[in-house]
Amino acid sequence: MHKSKLVFTLLLSLVTSIGIAEDMSFLLTTSPNQRAESQTRFMKNKLGLSDETTSKVQAINLEYAGKVEPILKGSSMGIIKKHDIEQIQEQKDMALQSILTPQQFDSYNNSKDELTEALKKDLAH
Repeated sequence: MHKSKLVFTLLLSLVTSIGIAEDMSFLLTTSPNQRAESQTRFMKNKLGLSDETTSKVQAINLEYAGKVEPILKGSSMGIIKKHDIEQIQEQKDMALQSILTPQQFDSYNNSKDELTEALKKDLAH
């Protein structure tokens, strides 16, 4: 009984790692600058950012895209990469929260799935 639980857990980990790797695969062929530009463009349009705020958002997006780069290109398993990237994303969100209005930040938080899809579409070509 214990052995079957271990096998199930290992299989679940493998499937999860494969799914995470597929989710992040589109990022591997892009530069931090490309990712930051795409994110900033989406956020400017979605949140109606002023030029001044857009410049600040661009700087934050570029800084954190650079922090994610070694994780994306590293050899860690997908689930570990996802965890590490989520920690960096939390830091990035705190930085963004300090410059966005509460309404803009809520809209940003509520549109993260939309942002991911826009990035995939924008960076796929």
